[in-house]
Amino acid sequence: MPDGRPFFVIGQWLGPDLTVWDVQAAPEDPGALNDTFEEIRWEAHDADGSVEVVYAASAEEAEATARREAAETDERIRRDLKQQRESRSPATSRRRRRVTHRYT
Repeated sequence: MPDGRPFFVIGQWLGPDLTVWDVQAAPEDPGALNDTFEEIRWEAHDADGSVEVVYAASAEEAEATARREAAETDERIRRDLKQQRESRSPATSRRRRRVTHRYT
């Protein structure tokens, strides 16, 4: 079990940037948490946002944790994409077969 209680962090994630709209204490019962999460998720989705469940001791800690995780996730994605680009050899792109389409 994670440390702390669950909180819903509601907002808009844009890479490492997080605009927090609201932080709400979430139900501790797993069934109620899932039901409430689905309701809030649809509302946030309609406003082009999303919801994360974060375990923390307070709403302030939940927001700080969500911001830290957003930055860490962005950094990990950038690192992985860079490794993928670097692992592609020039010969790999030349081996791709060109398909010519002819329409009559």
